[in-house]
Amino acid sequence: MSKTLRQRIEAIRTYLPPIPGVFAELAQLLHDENVDLRVLGLVIGKDPAMSINVLRIANSAFYGLPNKVKTIEHAVTMLGLKEITGVCMACAAARSFKARTGEQHVDLHAFWLHSVATGVLARTFASRFRVQQQGQAYLAGLLHDIGQLILDRFLHDLYKQVVQLTYDENIPVIEAEVRVLGESHGTVGGWLMDKWQLPPLFSEVATCHHTVSKASEENRLIVATVSLADQIARLRGFGFGGDETGVILEDTEAFRTIQQAQPSMGELDIARFIMDLDRTDFDIASIEEMMNAT
Repeated sequence: MSKTLRQRIEAIRTYLPPIPGVFAELAQLLHDENVDLRVLGLVIGKDPAMSINVLRIANSAFYGLPNKVKTIEHAVTMLGLKEITGVCMACAAARSFKARTGEQHVDLHAFWLHSVATGVLARTFASRFRVQQQGQAYLAGLLHDIGQLILDRFLHDLYKQVVQLTYDENIPVIEAEVRVLGESHGTVGGWLMDKWQLPPLFSEVATCHHTVSKASEENRLIVATVSLADQIARLRGFGFGGDETGVILEDTEAFRTIQQAQPSMGELDIARFIMDLDRTDFDIASIEEMMNAT
């Protein structure tokens, strides 16, 4: 990598987008284990569009709640404080990265579809694998690739080459990034999670979802869960870029990490497991549409 390119990439740290809107207040709530429902309601109430989207998502088939959710308080009661906070922050993050008028960018629809798919699947897996940070799995999955948007926004011409390389040579985005830029979206995504003052697990998911073994022992299982969700999202057709290479899930760091924590994974019928995820496809498309509606 040339010295000039390294300087441009390092400069991204300085110009990372600020925490969007009420996101900062919501981020602080993620650090608080004893969040007051009224406080959360007041924060969300500052953003009417967010309130509407949260209720729409809470009433989606993905959550399958028996009764219609009409208030944020009801949504919190049914889904939990961390879950609702994560959904709110997901909506805020998507809005903050909408393309500016006349701005050139990568395929944002494909990007967010993959991100939502990873978030939805990560939450599904976190529940199934009894991951401790289950309530934060959706947001962690949704933000795992956010470094790609940062690189595209600051280095669009070069990042366009990265994406084209994935199509031309059918290689993973991270490999194309290192070849063209000398840096990966994981590193840049970690910078953003730190700037947005999210709990450490979000930075680790962004930084280590391609290198699970480098995650801390405390957060390695949630990182592995998002990594597995990322790979299965691609297998289900919710990919970003041109990488269509197959992957043997049992051979991945993510699968082995989860299996170590949950030995019963060794008895899992992978093919049936993936087929059983058919029901999530409609949810993924619907949530992506709702999340980006405002």
